[in-house]
Formats: sequence, structure tokens, C-alpha cells
Amino acid sequence: MLCLGLLLCSLLTRLQGLEILDPHEVEYLHLQATGTLGGSVTLDCGSTLPTIYIWAYSGAGPEDSVALAYDYGQGAKLQPRAHRHARMSVPLNSSALTLEELQAEARGTYTCQALYDKEDGARITFYITQLDMED
Repeated sequence: MLCLGLLLCSLLTRLQGLEILDPHEVEYLHLQATGTLGGSVTLDCGSTLPTIYIWAYSGAGPEDSVALAYDYGQGAKLQPRAHRHARMSVPLNSSALTLEELQAEARGTYTCQALYDKEDGARITFYITQLDMED
């Protein structure tokens, strides 16, 4: 999680004209989702499209942590290792992450780091979704 936070912080330093009013004030939202083996589930990253977002997955061990998708304002991109436990996509004009053909190993924590560039400054929200699996 720290690594992804640092990635977002380093990205912010490269964006000109972006003012974060209080960089220590970050909102964390904890969500739950349930998928079924072979089925699909969509994980939300807020109700409004963020200016920038990064999706990451954390499984049981440190080797299971991987970046999945991101959008730095030029359209969503999936990372090559994103398809390990499900077929993944980001719907057009959305920051949601859709997982299809779910495998049991897809169980874990999915985090979307979202940055919203507002007139009164940037806001950062972490959407942390625990995905459980049913047979």
C-alpha cells in the first residue's frame, strides 16, 4: 500500500497547477464485494470519475501484491499481470474495475487510489474493497 501511495505522491509532484490543500487528509472507504467462481463482479472507485486513479490487488502474501490498472488522464491501461485471477477491464468513461471468469485466487483486497482535482484543491480517496468468493 505504501508503494502505491508513493507512486501517487511522485505522480502528483509532476503535475503542474495541482494544489493539494492538506496532503495528510486522505479519505479511506472500506467496501465489501462477493463474487462467484466463474462469474463476474464490478468494483467501484467512487461515483464520479477521478482525474487520476490506480487499481492494485493484495492477496495472502507479499508476492501477491500487484498493480492492476491506472488512468493518468489519457485513458485506462491494464498492467500485464492484471489477468492472473480473472479477466479484467475498465468500462469506458469509468474508473470501476470489472472482473470476469473469477478464479478462487481472485479473493483479496482491491484498492483504488483516486485523485479528484477540484477548484478548491485536490482530494485523494482510497476505495478499499475486500472481495470474497462463493462457490
